[in-house]
Amino acid sequence: MSVVSKLDENLKRRQASYKMVTVLAMLETTSHNGIASVSNVVDYFREFYQRRQRYGKVPEKDKQAMAKVSSMSDAQIKSLLLRNPVKYLQGIVIHDAKRDELRFSEQIENELKLNVEPKREIRNVAYKHLYHYYKDFDPHQLNLQELADLPIGSAATAADVAAISGHNQVKGIHPIDKEDYKAVIILSTIGGENYSNQWLDEGKNLLRYYLEGRTDRKTGKRTYNLKLNTNKSIIESREEGYPVYVFARDKKGELFHFAGEFLYEKVEKEESGDYYFILKRKEGEKPVGISDVPKVKEGPEKDDPSTSEVVGGIYNYITSKGFVFEESLVKNFYLSLKTKPFVILAGISGTGKSKLVELFAEAVGATNDNGRFKLIPVRPDWNDSSDLLGYKNLEGKFLPGPLTKVIQEAIKEQDKPYFVCLDEMNLARVEYYFSDFLSLLETRKIHGEELRSNTLFRESNFPLDEDKKQFSTLYIPGNLFIVGTVNMDETTHPFSKKVLDRANTIEFTDVYLDNFSSNIDETEFQEVNNTLFKSEYCFLKDCLAGFEEMVQKTVAELIQINGVLTEANLHVGYRVRDELCFYMIYNQRFALMKWNEALDWQLLQKILPRIQGSSRQISKVLNNLFEQATGVKLENEYEGNREEAEKLLESSSKIKWPRSARKIAYMLGRYEEDGFTSFWA
Repeated sequence: MSVVSKLDENLKRRQASYKMVTVLAMLETTSHNGIASVSNVVDYFREFYQRRQRYGKVPEKDKQAMAKVSSMSDAQIKSLLLRNPVKYLQGIVIHDAKRDELRFSEQIENELKLNVEPKREIRNVAYKHLYHYYKDFDPHQLNLQELADLPIGSAATAADVAAISGHNQVKGIHPIDKEDYKAVIILSTIGGENYSNQWLDEGKNLLRYYLEGRTDRKTGKRTYNLKLNTNKSIIESREEGYPVYVFARDKKGELFHFAGEFLYEKVEKEESGDYYFILKRKEGEKPVGISDVPKVKEGPEKDDPSTSEVVGGIYNYITSKGFVFEESLVKNFYLSLKTKPFVILAGISGTGKSKLVELFAEAVGATNDNGRFKLIPVRPDWNDSSDLLGYKNLEGKFLPGPLTKVIQEAIKEQDKPYFVCLDEMNLARVEYYFSDFLSLLETRKIHGEELRSNTLFRESNFPLDEDKKQFSTLYIPGNLFIVGTVNMDETTHPFSKKVLDRANTIEFTDVYLDNFSSNIDETEFQEVNNTLFKSEYCFLKDCLAGFEEMVQKTVAELIQINGVLTEANLHVGYRVRDELCFYMIYNQRFALMKWNEALDWQLLQKILPRIQGSSRQISKVLNNLFEQATGVKLENEYEGNREEAEKLLESSSKIKWPRSARKIAYMLGRYEEDGFTSFWA
């Protein structure tokens, strides 16, 4: 029996999806020497089920463990993997417990070394059984949103494709033009009876695909119309830049398997008079399985780094320059920028706020020399946006401000991040000079692959044609990040809730004078694509699919907190809810911090800065928030609580939100001593 047939027989006995996913994980994570680390397989497992959630699919049957993938730890997934699929794939997958590694049996390994065809067949068998398994309880086999992210080999039927294209399932070419989305799906049967489509090379990178035509019943002659909507959709795809997705099968009656994204090359004519397309695999697409989990590569090349690895690299770079910050602070700074491109760094002078922004930007290749990092000192006399964005001179000509100049350059290079540091941001009233920009941030929407706001200026501001052409089309692009540094003292202005609601406020209070990291080797910066930083969500509905459980858990905590804040009319609205959820989703996706640690940062940054005042209601709010953060209710409602709170923080290591609890204890102390309290030191 061939290895493919043996595997096919084994996978027919499917009580869960785990065996099929294990086979796919092995294909994707096995190195050139035939070894797959269990940790890499666990990563693939998690990503497989989370991907289904992201696109609104059911990850597993309710009674199966991976149905709750969001709450599964790596250790739990590993335990499930070894006791279930690996056990029942005996003779196919072998576990080396000492090395914590997996490998295929010798027979399969030898087959895979010969050529890529067995790998394609094994992959297709796994996806075939996954298709039949899921169709019994999940109707969403394929949807429009996932096409650009669909793994090679994913199975579908003509009916699945017709359901999202709106065309007859008998057709082979399915143009899609709806909801501002354009694409073409091609269903290709290789080796069919008439007009047999064919791979023209061994690597399956060139496809011969016959145009749609009509056959005269009397003469049997086939005629073709290049202007037919189906044929035209393929011909115009290259010029208009929309994708052509190919699903292929070896013969009728089988499932189609996703072959990848292809580009239209040309139309050819045979001697018989029949026309066919030549389609070429898009550069970068792989004919053999792909996944979102970084794959182990052969030779000395390194894997593509994950987000957590890049953020770790940023932290190492900053530390190597002799500046010491908590690693969790750097992770939090990254997540804050990813959530919304406006962050405030607050604290006493000399704690490294401006330096953190500069070194963080430098670590990803954005420097003052290449124009992708700009420090703009704020002046006390800024009363409107003209000093920042620009103004018309006496001759009526528009003179762009420093921020406008950065925006112009950022729009030209949207694959690279640009950072602006507004130094000592609150020397002037932020609402006076920055309110236009803050309002514009709220207009951001996703247009195709681009994230952009409404235009920065009105055309009426520009009397000259040259100025209109140059400035009236500017907008806030998705690769521009603004960080304001602030000192809270007698020389500065406080923030309104309008500003605080629109930013993550990170406070710098801890100073370690004896920590100067003198023996750390210099680390090189790493150029990164703006995909690492660009916000992927503008509205909560954009990210619910796959994260409903986590969002519900987060919102449930926020509702309790809002109940406390409402007593002092300090409750938050939908904007804060959405951005807090975005932060938590990114954190979960990139596995940067534990859930409670991430939520602790958000309460410290989005909730506590809103609280200030001298009324007894403020003290009551802080007491109730301290109880939520620690699980312990303070004895006195209005006084004498700081000492009790600090003793609790020193003696207990099991506090839900320790950062927020420490800040609340400080605010309670200020209230007791001064009769007034606020977040700011």
